This record gives sequence, structure tokens and C-alpha cells, in this order.
Amino acid sequence: MESSWLEWNNRDKRKGDMLYYRKMGSGPPVILVHGLLGSCATMGTLAKGLARKFEVLAVDLRNHGSSFHAATMTYKEMARDLAGFMDEKKLVSACVAGHSMGGKCAMQLAMDFPDRVDRLAVLDMAPKAYEPLWKPYIRAMLDLDLSQITRRDKADQQLASAIPDRDLRTFFLQNLRTSGDNTFFWRSNLAEILASQDDISARISGRPYPKETLFIRGEKSDFIQDTDWDEIKSLFPEAMIKTIAGAGHLVHMEHKDLVTELLAAFFQEKSRSFNNGHALSDTT
Repeated sequence: MESSWLEWNNRDKRKGDMLYYRKMGSGPPVILVHGLLGSCATMGTLAKGLARKFEVLAVDLRNHGSSFHAATMTYKEMARDLAGFMDEKKLVSACVAGHSMGGKCAMQLAMDFPDRVDRLAVLDMAPKAYEPLWKPYIRAMLDLDLSQITRRDKADQQLASAIPDRDLRTFFLQNLRTSGDNTFFWRSNLAEILASQDDISARISGRPYPKETLFIRGEKSDFIQDTDWDEIKSLFPEAMIKTIAGAGHLVHMEHKDLVTELLAAFFQEKSRSFNNGHALSDTT
């Protein structure tokens, strides 16, 4: 029987440096880390698939979801948040998978605390610096006059000119919530996320992570280029890559069953069959 999410009883923002999380399944622990403007809920479908074989803990990063708000959000800080979360849950080590910004957090965790990460999986993200592409979108969300919003579809309509991609708007609007008096508010700390865009877009660095690492990229996404492979291998010398045909950046949502299958096999120590000596030509 499929497990249900187990949540903290307190749904308010977590105080101090404790991350909000949801848990599902039983078995070896797997930590899932969402991307920019996501949350543990956006990793829910992936969590449900992995929960058949693992205990899955999906976290909200600082300034996201129901976790605490903070004035800064460098990757070093977010890696320490994840290590602190593992301490809180008494996890000596775990397999870790992260998407996009969460992939960088997971990579930084593995480099800074290699003994805590048994196996690392990164979904459509390289360790390099990126342009802060979402700045205009976050500004548009902040400029929305929520006092005039009475229905979610009205917010969607007002954001349409600034964010024409409907799927992207839907993804962003999962941050829009209603309070007890039926007024709308942004659950995530958009102001600080906007102020931290340079840190979020920055290259990560550290000591190379010596264990096997699986990178999964979307064929239609440009977040991991073939030219990034040398830099990836310099930090993750045991890295291998899977390219998902027809997928974009949200590879774990667009092809959830295939990505779940790949991660489950990798975390169950079957990863050697993935590579076959073709680091960049292995397409599924």
C-alpha cells in the first residue's frame, strides 16, 4: 500500500536552522532537494516512486516552502543546513538527489561532507555559474498587488504578460497561499531569493567528491552542455551521465517514471551498468 506523507504538526515557518520536510516509505534513506522556487511538494511524485524501496525525506530549503527565512542563501550555508537536518534526523549518511538549484546544494553537501553522502544524483544542473535568468519573473511576482487578488486564477492572469509560459507560471504559483482570512501571500521569501540571485547563480567549488555520482539531464535542456563535462569530472571524478530524450529542465516531472527507475537502480548499487564507457552518449 502506498505510504502517505508524514509532516510536522507545526505548519508555520520552522524556527532557527531546522528545515521543514516530508517523509515517505521505509528502507535506506534518500534525501530529495528541490530547485529554485520549488518545495518538498514539487518533489512529491518522485518521492512516491522511490518510497517503494527507500525512506524518502524531501526538504524545503531555507527561504522556500515552510522552512525558515534567512538573510543569505549561499551554497555553503545551504549545504550546512542539509548536514544539520541529517544531524536532527540522526542520519549518519544518506543517498542524496537534487534538482537544479537543489542539485548545486546536493553537490556542495557532497564536497563539504563527503562521508555523509553515500551516492549523489544531480538532475539537470552543472557546478558552473549560470545567468540569473529568473530575476524578472521573481520581480513580477513581488510586484503583484496581492491585496487585490481574490482568486488564484486572477494572479495567473496578471502574471501572464511577464511570465508567458503557462507551465512555468503554474510552477511559480504553487508558492501562492491563502491565510485564515482568505488573503493571499507568498509562502517563500521572494525578496531574499531575489536579493540572493548572484549567490544562487554562482559556481560552486570544493574538494572533489570521490564517490559515484549520477547526472541526469534533459535532451532539450541547455543546463548541462557537453562542454561542461571536463569541469564536472574535475569535481566529481566518478561521474556518469544519463540524457533523457525529449525532456527539458524539469526532467523529473516530465519523465517521472524513467527518472525514478534510474535513481532507484543507482541508489541500489546498480549504477555500473549505466555508463558502458559512453559518458556523454548514453541517451534514454
